[in-house]
Amino acid sequence: MSITVYWACLEDQWMLAKEPESVASVFYKKGMYDKNNPGTCLNYCPGFNSHLQNIFTLRSLYEYEFTVGEDSVSTPYYDEAFYRDHVNVRDFKLKFFSFKNRYIFFAEEPLDVTFYEFPSLEDNNITQRCIPIPGKFNIGKWFRNTEFAFYLRNGYDTFKIDRDEIYSYLRFHTDEKIVFKQFRWSDKMKEYNNDGFKLNFHGYLKSLENYYKAFKNKKLILKEIKDNLL
Repeated sequence: MSITVYWACLEDQWMLAKEPESVASVFYKKGMYDKNNPGTCLNYCPGFNSHLQNIFTLRSLYEYEFTVGEDSVSTPYYDEAFYRDHVNVRDFKLKFFSFKNRYIFFAEEPLDVTFYEFPSLEDNNITQRCIPIPGKFNIGKWFRNTEFAFYLRNGYDTFKIDRDEIYSYLRFHTDEKIVFKQFRWSDKMKEYNNDGFKLNFHGYLKSLENYYKAFKNKKLILKEIKDNLL
């Protein structure tokens, strides 16, 4: 059995986006074990392999960095419009930010997904500099795009990310095989996405279950997705 997960990239450069890749596949391609040394043969460890089941990568479309001052942010990259669209300053004092590589995932059946899971098997800018904030919601009951929120670690005032760098893991809470199908983002989908965000009215709904109960666009979203499959 398998579960189809529809996905899209919301960025203007969406055609550069790569389908999420199995974390297990990425890890074993690195050759970080020695078949002649039983102590390193993680490929034989059922606990490790079970932990990696249905975890996938998210990669950055952009190379980017910004440096934090007392009450401002500076960057040598791109222009002011890019900064406004992709950097959200949540709190200067706490060094709490979001960097937007926007993706969205949806399923016909209920499926819990943990987003922004720490990419623990990577050694890169994100694992060295950032404390990502994970979150879980049901992509069969809610339609919203990703936004990578993080704290900068102590000792770091500069956020950096490379193009194609793995900045987050996605964990699908199922034993079924995940089959990805990409679709092209449309104006109608943007409206449906905004409908969900507008329900976040001063925390009125409070719990995820209340959001799920209020969600009424599923049939419309699935129709629009299937009309825009790539």
